[in-house]
Amino acid sequence: MEEAQDLFREGVMSHLEELETLSHNLAMRQEQKRSDLYKMESMKEVAVKLRKEREDLRAKLSLQEAEIQAFTIQKTPILDLRQTSESTQDPIRERELEELKEILGAYWLTGISGKLTKMGACICISTAFEGKYLDSYYLDLVLQKNVRIERHSVPAFIPLDQIAQTHLNKGDLKKFLFVIFEHLNAYSGRKYQADQLQALPKIVIPGTVHKDSLCTLLTFEYNMQVEGTSVCFCAKLLYGDLMRILPTEVKITYKDSTLSFPDTVSSHSSLFSRKTLPKALEMLKSANETLVHSSISLLGTDSF
Repeated sequence: MEEAQDLFREGVMSHLEELETLSHNLAMRQEQKRSDLYKMESMKEVAVKLRKEREDLRAKLSLQEAEIQAFTIQKTPILDLRQTSESTQDPIRERELEELKEILGAYWLTGISGKLTKMGACICISTAFEGKYLDSYYLDLVLQKNVRIERHSVPAFIPLDQIAQTHLNKGDLKKFLFVIFEHLNAYSGRKYQADQLQALPKIVIPGTVHKDSLCTLLTFEYNMQVEGTSVCFCAKLLYGDLMRILPTEVKITYKDSTLSFPDTVSSHSSLFSRKTLPKALEMLKSANETLVHSSISLLGTDSF
């Protein structure tokens, strides 16, 4: 009798183990299925995003072509600078055209492109920030013995005349375009960072963004939890180099002068100096110091 009971118990236990194994395998398959579905949905989202970016780029290229066409002086058709141009009787102008084609062939992926005109060329400088295309600017150049700018859409606060005197008047067209590109790209990047702050939810950026024309001084407040204490930090970011998107000087202070967290201040100063503003704030939020809210103003006349 006892032997039969033992056999019965063994049979029951064996059956329970089989059921447990089946249940575990089923759970694993269900988890794998959920994981596959999640990956599929993520891939669909990426595909949709990439398609949108592709369409945006196509639209931007079409708009850029139209803007170049409208900006050029001559109403006659224009030719791509990367194509072979008709030979001219002016060897100086021919040399300038060849140099310009070489420059654009080397730098067109960086944001410098252009079209030939009868008088010279229309240059398009496209700016970008962390993979996002921003504004485009145009220069209508007349290629003669001395290359000159017929007209342009470069903002007035960019020292275009000074840059032209330094490089263009000396015949260094390559350096001229590079310096102009660096100025415009840095300005667009600084402006974009300030605009992104203004676009954040009010709980993060409760104040209104104020900025000067060059976006060279950024001041803002942000609350963090440090060692269990809510601290309001005041930050000033000075952009002394107009050809950079990162600040040249960062100053972090406390709104409450009785507080003192020197290591945190040093860490934040280093972060804002090395990273763009969106990345720096994201890193602060992801740390064990929770970003509660920020108040920002961008000024151009106050001393740092």
